[in-house]
Amino acid sequence: MAYSMALAGGFGGTPSLNSGVGFSSTPNPESTALSQRRFLSEVELANRWGMSPKTLTRWRGMGRGPVFNKFSKKVAYPLDGENGVLDYEKRHVYASTSERVPV
Repeated sequence: MAYSMALAGGFGGTPSLNSGVGFSSTPNPESTALSQRRFLSEVELANRWGMSPKTLTRWRGMGRGPVFNKFSKKVAYPLDGENGVLDYEKRHVYASTSERVPV
């Protein structure tokens, strides 16, 4: 009953120009970039790097490793973008074992 009333004319529908609700049919570059951003789960990143997921958990607690996002209880690592996993991998390439590791 309430659902059918919400769809009837006068309830819901397209917001007027003065309603204060901004709808746009053309996506802006910021929303497009966020919707196309790819993430790796903790297990996927651990498998990619050949380590235990617990190592990534420990690194997060210490403030080390790549940046991450938390979605409720889930942890995700952005693959692309500044400070993403690919950027982190590029910054941690060494020519010699005598080079100092940034902490």
